[in-house]
Amino acid sequence: MAKIVIAGKSDCPYYARSELLGDKLVKNLPDFQLHKIVIKPEEWDKWLKETCSSREWSHNKCPLVWRELIDRGGKGVLIGGANEFQEYAFGYYGVQSTQVSDDMRKMAEENKAYKIEEDKEEEAIKALSHPLNVCITNASNQVCYNLINAMARGDIFGETTEISLHLLDDKANMESLEGLRMEAMDLAHGLLREIIVTSDVSKAFQGCDAIIVMDDLVQKEKESRDDFVKRSVEHHVKYAKVINEKAKKEVKVLLTGTGPTNLNIYMMIQNAPNIPKQNIVGLSRTLENNAKSVVGEKLNVNPSGVVDLIVWGNINGGTYIDLSKCRVHGYDGAIWGPPSFSLPAVEMIWDKKWMENEFTELVKGRHQKSEELMKHSASMSRAAAIETTMAHWWNGTPEGQIFSLVVASEGWYEVPEELVCSFPVTISPKGNWCVVQDINQTSEVKEKIKEAVKDIIADKNVIFPPPKPPTPPPSEVTVTIVDPKDQQEKKDGEKATDSDSNTEAKLATIIEEKTADSLHLQNQEKTPVDSQEAKPE
Repeated sequence: MAKIVIAGKSDCPYYARSELLGDKLVKNLPDFQLHKIVIKPEEWDKWLKETCSSREWSHNKCPLVWRELIDRGGKGVLIGGANEFQEYAFGYYGVQSTQVSDDMRKMAEENKAYKIEEDKEEEAIKALSHPLNVCITNASNQVCYNLINAMARGDIFGETTEISLHLLDDKANMESLEGLRMEAMDLAHGLLREIIVTSDVSKAFQGCDAIIVMDDLVQKEKESRDDFVKRSVEHHVKYAKVINEKAKKEVKVLLTGTGPTNLNIYMMIQNAPNIPKQNIVGLSRTLENNAKSVVGEKLNVNPSGVVDLIVWGNINGGTYIDLSKCRVHGYDGAIWGPPSFSLPAVEMIWDKKWMENEFTELVKGRHQKSEELMKHSASMSRAAAIETTMAHWWNGTPEGQIFSLVVASEGWYEVPEELVCSFPVTISPKGNWCVVQDINQTSEVKEKIKEAVKDIIADKNVIFPPPKPPTPPPSEVTVTIVDPKDQQEKKDGEKATDSDSNTEAKLATIIEEKTADSLHLQNQEKTPVDSQEAKPE
């Protein structure tokens, strides 16, 4: 079975002749298959160059004709242009074209007009739908691989919302992203309108409604912590400036990944003034889910039944996991109730020492331990955390439940204004988050939050060092020129003065000693014997 592909410009008469010859072969040969590709004249050169480059062909004219290898696949066999195709048809099938030049030109004009109408119809159909433009950075990451299916299935943005997916990564990863694009399209989800693969930041953020930033910047071996923080900030500030210019003004930006996330959010807010600051947030859900899993294992309940667990502070630094409001559904205890019934986690655990020490260590080490056991990154759980956070941000959180989110403070819980911190939040069905402000904190919890805030401030001080105390002004120094003779006379005078003063000091010392001796003798004469009456001689 043969399948011939004919591609050409819509206004090319030679393409028209090849097209008619192909139609003739289809009509006369039952097993002959023909596929036509019509390209706009202004797009032809680019299309031809890319096609020939990918298939390693050398061809520079219109049309381009090749034979697809249906039986074994591959890049196909190049036939050539219009003349080569005519020779091929005559040599293999004894069929040739009998068209004259005037007919070819008329057909070319008809093809051009038809192509214009076809493009208008396609644009009109596309205009009936308005897909969300969603960008994922560092898209060659395994987290993205696990995230795309949920997006295309409608689990995040809604079951009726089409999406246009923009995948951004370095040029070195373009081949990998192309493979990811092909597999994503093979999912055959009707909501996935298109996938754009690019290394151009401007193109990736153009017209975006949602951006998931998950660049995993890692501290280098000989790189200081301060240098790493500065490099991470510089990277995210570059993103912020492009987002500010290219993305939609109501775009929602979620930061995740490694590095000083809280500081990166703060710097992106400062460098994207066109974007509302409440639309640039960070992911707390991964750590929150880790903590819920630890509590679930401790109480032998499903982690989904652990609710209202709060993460405070610096998400990739000093954090405090607060169980004071945490409740547990489905606990197998003495008291039972309907599915909505819950019990305080603190009372069920009833082990203060475990909660203060072992619990924190288990949460911190859980992610690393799972990666060590699997011998690869724990991308599935991180993708799930992003998925649920974005779904809640778009559609609202379950009624009555609290979740954690990294946002810019407005002075809540004594956290300085504009400092970015993880807070307990609820999200309305319209996608507006709100910090829960009626949580009564113990003095111990307040102190833990203060420690977490200090860690956030320490990162911020790397970029904005605190002012140093003012240096006292230097004392005034008067410089005079002294004649050497006068200077010598002054020195002699000073020596004489010093000599006189030494003499006076010695005389004063002698007088004091004499006076002391005289007083001592007088005291000796006034003895008790002397005070008796004198005996007659």
